[in-house]
Amino acid sequence: MKLLFSILLTLVLTMSPLFSQPKSGLAEEYTKLEDSVLNPKLGDADRKKNIERNLLASVRSSLAKKFKDPKKELKDLKFEDLQSEKGEIPNSYFIKYKNYYFSYLFPIDPEKYLTSPVEENVLTKPDGLDLKDSSHKDEKVGP
Repeated sequence: MKLLFSILLTLVLTMSPLFSQPKSGLAEEYTKLEDSVLNPKLGDADRKKNIERNLLASVRSSLAKKFKDPKKELKDLKFEDLQSEKGEIPNSYFIKYKNYYFSYLFPIDPEKYLTSPVEENVLTKPDGLDLKDSSHKDEKVGP
C-alpha cells in the first residue's frame, strides 16, 4: 500500500509542472491580438479618416430620418460640407450642415474606432433666425 501511495505521489509531483507552466501559442496570440485591437496604433491620417467617417455617417443617419428620399438628398454629401467642433465633454462633437445643427456623444473615441453615437440631438434653424443677435434673451418677469 505504501509503495502504491509513493508511486502515485511521485507521478503527481512530476506531472504537476507540466500543467502549471504558462502556455504559449494560441493564448499568447489571442492576448496580443486583443491588445492590438483595443489599443490601435494610429497615425494622424488614420485618426482624421476615422473621425471624418464617423461624423459623416452620423449626419447621414440623422438626416435620413428627416428626408422623404434620403438617397437623393444626401448622395452628394461630403465631409467638407460639414462644420464640426469637438465638445468639452470627451467624445462629444457639434456639427453644422446647412440649417441643421447636430450634437453627438460617442461611447468611445471616434478618432480611434469606427462607432455610432449613443446620443444625438438634431436642431433645425428656422429661416430668418439670427443666432448672432443678442436680443433673444429671456427677460425677467416680476419683481
